[in-house]
Amino acid sequence: MDSGKEAAANVGASARAGMEKTRAAVQGQVDKAAAYTTGHKEEAEINKEAAKVKMQQRVHAAEEEKQRAMRENAAAKEHASGAGKEEDHHDGHRPESSHGGE
Repeated sequence: MDSGKEAAANVGASARAGMEKTRAAVQGQVDKAAAYTTGHKEEAEINKEAAKVKMQQRVHAAEEEKQRAMRENAAAKEHASGAGKEEDHHDGHRPESSHGGE
């Protein structure tokens, strides 16, 4: 994966995370509004707090997903660029030539 593809994939991950955060915020507002339809002030406050926690969890999950995707994109770029192909052995040395010529 070259830099352009990685950047595009990261933009996509950020966009998806942004949409998910927006959905969480809107759903949080809906849940808060619904909390007041119970008719009991104490229950409404509990439901409002639960809606807030749920929204924060969804926002946090979206951010974690974005970070995971960005790490995967970076790893795919590194893998595709061939980084470390020559030193893929445990001792860090290049493999011996199979035809023995020096």
